[in-house]
Amino acid sequence: MPSIDIRNPTPSSQAGLSQDRVMSALAAIDGIRSARDAAECLERLFQVTQAIDATASLYTVAIPEKGPEMSSITLFACDPGFAQQLFDPGPVQSHPWVRFARTHTTPGTGRQVQVRGPSDAAAIDVARAHGFGSYLIVPTVAGAELGRIELLCLGKGVHDSFESEDQRIVRMLAGSLAAELHDWFTLHLRAALQQAARLQAQDVQLLALEWEGLGTKEISLRTGMSVAAVDSRFQRLNQRLNCPSRKASARRAAEHGLLGAARHCAAPVSPLSAR
Repeated sequence: MPSIDIRNPTPSSQAGLSQDRVMSALAAIDGIRSARDAAECLERLFQVTQAIDATASLYTVAIPEKGPEMSSITLFACDPGFAQQLFDPGPVQSHPWVRFARTHTTPGTGRQVQVRGPSDAAAIDVARAHGFGSYLIVPTVAGAELGRIELLCLGKGVHDSFESEDQRIVRMLAGSLAAELHDWFTLHLRAALQQAARLQAQDVQLLALEWEGLGTKEISLRTGMSVAAVDSRFQRLNQRLNCPSRKASARRAAEHGLLGAARHCAAPVSPLSAR
């Protein structure tokens, strides 16, 4: 993923945010939905980060791939070196920020993030060295039955910067920013998977019915396909989605936001790069 270095932002003249900064942040947040690719989306994230006088930010989407293993896609509006070190201390799902996002539905600061051992401490030290001396984590919810985890993290160099009352507007803007980034990623993850696996509308329908828990005969009755045709179609889908079973294929489609929203899928886009 591309990154932008914003270690030396323009200092704010007030303890809170000026009206101009708030309007600048809102304009950038509103522009996320029309971003054509990851680079343009990152530019909007950078603009918001600068407007709220933060020193760094990132947005991460972590998706289960094989069992507990997860792959991640991240936008880095911070020191470019952080892109190589974010998950170095351990697996994605074990990072303290990701763990916080997995277990919380509301934002939290560094005070709320548990540091359980040396690996957690190393991860926090790495973040601190790249502009996240204090930070605000905003989890976004992908779905109750899904293992996909998403989070926005805003950083500042000063300790406990997000604890004061004058950060209330920043928290509100952060919530809106996280929601727009979640929608953008969902749209583009859908399109990328649909393009990579060459999924047609009927394929998505079959995967959705499998995700609902229907068996072969029920799917056959629902779609008008023969039982043999249903089984054959799922065999091909499993190969294209690189999954061992139809259940796993349906879960992968759901994790990428494809099921239940086929009519909203975007036209094919350049696939997002994953770490």
